[in-house]
Amino acid sequence: MKLCLFTEVQCPPGTSPERRLDELLEQAALADALGYHALWISEIHFQPAFSLLAAPYVVLGAIAARTRRLRLGVAVNILPVHHPVQLAEQAATLDVLSHGRVDFVVGRGHLHSRVYEGFGAEGRRSQAIMEESLAVIRAAWTRDVLEFHGAYYDVPEVVVTPKPVQQPHPPVYVAATSPESIAAAARQGLDICQAAHLVSRAQLLHDLAAYREGLRRHGHDPAQHEVTLSIPVHVAETTARAQAQARDGFMDYFRVIGDVRADYIAWLARQGKASPLGPRDPITFEHLCAEGAIVSDPPTAIANLRRLIAETGVARILCWMNMGSIPHARVLESMALFAREVAPHLQAPAPQPDPA
Repeated sequence: MKLCLFTEVQCPPGTSPERRLDELLEQAALADALGYHALWISEIHFQPAFSLLAAPYVVLGAIAARTRRLRLGVAVNILPVHHPVQLAEQAATLDVLSHGRVDFVVGRGHLHSRVYEGFGAEGRRSQAIMEESLAVIRAAWTRDVLEFHGAYYDVPEVVVTPKPVQQPHPPVYVAATSPESIAAAARQGLDICQAAHLVSRAQLLHDLAAYREGLRRHGHDPAQHEVTLSIPVHVAETTARAQAQARDGFMDYFRVIGDVRADYIAWLARQGKASPLGPRDPITFEHLCAEGAIVSDPPTAIANLRRLIAETGVARILCWMNMGSIPHARVLESMALFAREVAPHLQAPAPQPDPA
């Protein structure tokens, strides 16, 4: 079991980008010291309250300089809005700087951030563009001279440098939440990432079953493919204290993302365009704790995470501890307590009941 961290780095009122990014650097250094496996950060544009991570490779470069073991990834690289050769160069350069610690996670990003409109990218063909972009990136990493002629990208004979330290290239994962994305990931034999806070547990299990069945249908062995799951996490000495500490900060995230979605839908309506986003039911903190987060004392966290791992078969958990506006000091405390009292019980087999 690989226990990792994830963040989108919200910037709530009363703070600043400088302070929030400094806090992230401190959290990353502590994660490295505590033995967390990886830190994956998002790429989100044009939404200052939603995320500060418009230039994730710059941020990961700073983190790489302050860490020694922690693996680093952008989750996700929004392939359809970038030229793949430039992304190949950035990820390979980080792999060199970090001495081979890069994970490469791809996806189509958040529509409601206006990322496609902002970059003038084609959203309707995003799945096909993403697949071709990934083919270009892999070729850029592995060929001495890159020449590629596809439906969306035409690359002459160029030398893409540097090459990654990891051979043949950094591990590749894809964020897959829609049926289309899940089917495409299974067809290509890609390891997938899912988010526990975005769907019900029943939907999550259905999606993972569809993914694994798709892998088998296309000749891929599901046992050879990892599933990564991100989940909000906050632990404290008691469950009551953990929930009191996390409630306002975690729910701030859902308030902000709700505001961003509503603004996007209204913006499209002013232009006479229909929204591609369907309705989303409001989420309560109680529902989040019951189905989409781990907010408790360590023994309860161990039990709930073991059940989640057994149900889903995940190989990697991304703990989202600095979600929304939860205070930095509480994040550090939760990281340390989780590493000390929860992680060791997840990395060892669960005790079996006494047959007597």
